[in-house]
Amino acid sequence: MLSRLHLELIFAGIVFLVGVIGLLGSTALDTGWASDGPQAGFFPFRVALILMAAALLVALHSWRHRDALRRVQVANKEGMGRVLGFGLPIIGMVAVAQWLGLYVAMALYLLLTIRLQGRRPWFTSLGVAIGVTIVTFVVFEQWFLVPLLKGPLEIMLGLG
Repeated sequence: MLSRLHLELIFAGIVFLVGVIGLLGSTALDTGWASDGPQAGFFPFRVALILMAAALLVALHSWRHRDALRRVQVANKEGMGRVLGFGLPIIGMVAVAQWLGLYVAMALYLLLTIRLQGRRPWFTSLGVAIGVTIVTFVVFEQWFLVPLLKGPLEIMLGLG
């Protein structure tokens, strides 16, 4: 059985590692401020620093309260079922995104998660899935001009 202390320390380590990877990747770019605004690595560099600092704070807090956190057992059968019920669909979404694109995978993930795990009506699930996907497309593709992973459907619709 895993205690909450173990999970918090493992998660803090993973987040810290993601921060280190982001930090190393952003240093390949210019991380400063130019006369025309932030350079390419400016925001990734700062986000990586924030991730690393947050991970250290979580680890420190967990370590300071380790006695109480050791008493909380979270990895029992029921708890692991909830974790897998949340984690496996996300892994599935990442896999589906490789073939169908991020937007289709996101819509399918939201639709099925809201319907099956949230037990909401199909109409509500479909509305949220389509709405969030459209808003994500508009924000990233239209406003920020950041192209995300496209699949055959987006390309067929002329969005790729």
